[in-house]
Amino acid sequence: MNHLKAFTADDWAVVAAIVAAVVAFWQASIARRSAGRQLALTERIHREQNEPYVVVDIQPERNGGALLLVVENTGPTVARNVRISCDPPLESGWAPEGDRWDLTQVIQGVLARPIPVLPPRRRLTFLLDNQERFGNTELPRVYKFTVNADGPAGAVETSEYTVDLDAVRWVLLENWPTRQLEAKLGKIEQAVRALGTHDRLSSPTGTNAVRLRRQRPGSSDEE
Repeated sequence: MNHLKAFTADDWAVVAAIVAAVVAFWQASIARRSAGRQLALTERIHREQNEPYVVVDIQPERNGGALLLVVENTGPTVARNVRISCDPPLESGWAPEGDRWDLTQVIQGVLARPIPVLPPRRRLTFLLDNQERFGNTELPRVYKFTVNADGPAGAVETSEYTVDLDAVRWVLLENWPTRQLEAKLGKIEQAVRALGTHDRLSSPTGTNAVRLRRQRPGSSDEE
């Protein structure tokens, strides 16, 4: 403490200047780091907004009971050199018969080859299986797809998608039969209406009935 008492006013001024310089340097460093992080975040957001986004999924066919492997670019730019891997290897439950294609080999061949170009909103669908797949306990139920691709600014961040066929099963069993039944009932109703209209217009009684219903109450034609 004694040496502090020996400090003159000039000494204290020098100390204060040093402390102020240290504080200013520290604040400038924090500001530079914050600005750098903000700039990096802005660049990342801008890049991601302009990158392709390739999604891989297994979906039920809308108008049938088939299972489809779907590859779609939902991003705003072209995806190039799209590479897709699956763990475990994707298999179909359909066994080849005669000259029919082996769907397991077809699907695995599709995934083994890079997709050179996948434009925005382009959707590729491949036949994988049918409803009997859900009763096949020998095949895996969960698959993990890993997707790598190149965008306008270079390599896109790796994406991973986990598909649980048990969840897909509920979508297929709940939605597809209902839509099919509603569509069939709608066609039957239209056919019945068309048949009834044809019968009324083709017979004298039906023609009079239609004409009488169009008259105003109390008109002479109703008597």
